Amino acid sequence: MRPSIARRARTPRPARTARPVPVRRRLLQERGSMTVEVAFLLVLLVVPLFYLVGTLGRLQAGAYAVTAAAREAGRAFVTAPVVEAAPERARAAAGLVYDAHGFGEGEGGVVVRCPDAACLAPGSSVLVETEVHVPLPLVPDFVGDAVPTRITLTAAHLEPVEEFGRGDG
Repeated sequence: MRPSIARRARTPRPARTARPVPVRRRLLQERGSMTVEVAFLLVLLVVPLFYLVGTLGRLQAGAYAVTAAAREAGRAFVTAPVVEAAPERARAAAGLVYDAHGFGEGEGGVVVRCPDAACLAPGSSVLVETEVHVPLPLVPDFVGDAVPTRITLTAAHLEPVEEFGRGDG
């Protein structure tokens, strides 16, 4: 018997088992799955982020609108030549501000009060209270019982009447 044949006969050959797949080959087999995972995570994270930014931007526009409407309505009221024309001037000024900030008819309001006896008497003051209703985007009205569908923002402004100005007391 030849020694090479005898050695072969004596050492049993191991049974064929699955060899471990090299790391490089495994990575090539999973090609493209990272793209799917990243796309899924982007949608999961970015869509709510865009909603949040849009909602906060609309609320900030409402905050600017309500404070500017109170200030401008007060100025328009105290600069009116007669008391009868003053409330309409105040509503018109507030309406212009609401329109400039993207709020339509019926979304904002203005109330003018005169704490003193005479509204336009020199040295008196006028209290203007405004409010605007900011609808939340993409919230349907039928869930209004469980979730608020709009947020109401209010502001108040005390406008003094010129002390040395004309007034009909």
